[in-house]
Amino acid sequence: MRVLAVIHARGGSKRIPLKNIQEVGGKPLLAYPILLARSVARIGRVLVSTDHPRIKEIALEHGAEVPFVRPADISEDVPSELVTAHALRFVMEQESWRPDICVTLTPATPFTRPADLERGLELLLEHPEWDSVVTVRKAAEFPHWMIEYAPGQPCHTLLGNPLDGEYNVSQNLRRYHYPLGAFFINRVEPFLARPSMYGRTWGAVELSADDHIDIDEPAELEKARRLATP
Repeated sequence: MRVLAVIHARGGSKRIPLKNIQEVGGKPLLAYPILLARSVARIGRVLVSTDHPRIKEIALEHGAEVPFVRPADISEDVPSELVTAHALRFVMEQESWRPDICVTLTPATPFTRPADLERGLELLLEHPEWDSVVTVRKAAEFPHWMIEYAPGQPCHTLLGNPLDGEYNVSQNLRRYHYPLGAFFINRVEPFLARPSMYGRTWGAVELSADDHIDIDEPAELEKARRLATP
């Protein structure tokens, strides 16, 4: 099986300027997914998709490939599948190299463990009927207790259930999970036929919310720096 890792690392992050090269634990955020992918034996190539020259330099310094400049039209806030699809088509059309599986990673989730990524790859290989494997965590709140609210209007629960009786006891309620973005593992053929980070049928690896952080705001960057400090 040919496995390609594609790391999304554009230069135009808005809430944290040049977020992908901010330092956490003594190294740029971009280094984390590169080193993660390189530590997993099944992954044969690690490619960074970027539009920024400094990000390209750091990617090359840490052992990733940067064979193209990401086009401007997919360097803004666009769906992730467009970026991964562009990278796949580049290696297939320009290099005549066709991977079987593509792993999509981001510098925003620096604490993903190799064992979790390896488990995701194993799951996809164990389930040939799945198009992808993603990451999830346990939801902190119950959807049964979520309220549709508008000032001056009557309230309703999201699922239409009452809030008393058995619904007032959390032990009676079903637990749900929430999607994370630590990684997406896709079979290339169905992905390119219908670009989606999930596909039609997908499975997941559960990650602990205590071990996972998705850096989107300055406060989350500071939290990651504290967690990374010995």
